[in-house]
Amino acid sequence: MQETKISLEGAPAASNDASEAPVILRSLLLSMKSCFDMVADTGESHEITPDEWLILDALRKHDGMTMSQLRQNTLSAGSSLTRAVDRMVSRSLVFREVGQADRRQVFVHISDLGRSYHDAMNGDLLILEQAIRDQFSNEDIAPHTFQALLEGIASLKH
Repeated sequence: MQETKISLEGAPAASNDASEAPVILRSLLLSMKSCFDMVADTGESHEITPDEWLILDALRKHDGMTMSQLRQNTLSAGSSLTRAVDRMVSRSLVFREVGQADRRQVFVHISDLGRSYHDAMNGDLLILEQAIRDQFSNEDIAPHTFQALLEGIASLKH
């Protein structure tokens, strides 16, 4: 994912006028919290946190990532990602492999058990995603357009 840096230099001064509140950001944050809670609730029955699901999902698509690649694909902080991968290794959901060419490099792989957990949780998450897609039925925006907008927002860096 390519990052876009945002510069606040030359931006208009912040206003205390409530009519100029960042309503889109507020809506995004509330939606994000709601989605996170739904994924967390779904993950409880599968014993997977949202962060662990993001890791499994990234590895399911591109197995054998370095920690740096996982960080880019999950937007996780380094220490949080390391702790999550450590927990997942102890539960046999993923395993580490030292690089052949550069022994300082460590690759993370999804295990068969990790695939099984990911696939089971994905079934439940697809139900949630369909509920989100259903919200578009009366709107003028296609789900793939909305996804592209969200990916663009995710690539922004302050």
